[in-house]
Amino acid sequence: MSFITTTRAVTRALTVASLCAAIAAPAHAAVLLGGTRVILNEKDREASISMKNEGKAPYVVQAWLDAGEGKNKTPFLLTPPLSRLDPGMENLLRIMRVSSSDLPADRESVFWLNVKEIPEKAEGENVLQIAVRTRIKLYYRPAALRGGDASLARNSLKWAVAAGANGQGAVLKVVNPTPYHVTFTGFRINKNQQEIRTEMLPPMAEQSYPLKAIKTPQAITVTYTTINDYGGETPVEMVNVPAASEPVPLKPEPVPDSAGKP
Repeated sequence: MSFITTTRAVTRALTVASLCAAIAAPAHAAVLLGGTRVILNEKDREASISMKNEGKAPYVVQAWLDAGEGKNKTPFLLTPPLSRLDPGMENLLRIMRVSSSDLPADRESVFWLNVKEIPEKAEGENVLQIAVRTRIKLYYRPAALRGGDASLARNSLKWAVAAGANGQGAVLKVVNPTPYHVTFTGFRINKNQQEIRTEMLPPMAEQSYPLKAIKTPQAITVTYTTINDYGGETPVEMVNVPAASEPVPLKPEPVPDSAGKP
């Protein structure tokens, strides 16, 4: 193999390696939003959130709402859907309620706000450009909700350790009887025996989580935190969950900071 051929082969290998590294590396947004969620109360006709270009280059910003991936129909109007943000500049996204007749009045509904930053076309060839999308939750909160403050919904949850499918193993059952969504950061079972990744628990819904730390239903401790309306974590709390066929209300207990988070 000649020197020229070897050099070209090495160059191709380095190019492929650089491209793979660029794709594997996490992309950081230059356009930052002024919060991690938006709350639109029924009594308010609209809600807004700021966006600022913290980068060094201008971006075209595309924004839209959806009710879940692939569900683009929502009862809201978002403006502006397309805008340009120069470095250091800030703009406001406004979300206006067009109709709420199709939304339940006895519980809050969740939608998603998407913000995609599109870089200007780069000069030169073989330049990899990435359009970064930021996605946060939009909660529509009816005025007639019962159950008190949304931040206290976690105090009304029902818990149980029950038998799994076909009576095999054990599962943790959690019921949310409130009209609010509860977003956990995760569960820690019996301190460090098992960690469970969790999702948002919808209003008046139940979710089950397989327990690998135990083989039959028995009492356990569950440590967790939740996310509040401002995007922050609530204090670390714990519940002593009994073995039961049906979930029961349990009042969470505070956990010292030294005990750690889920």
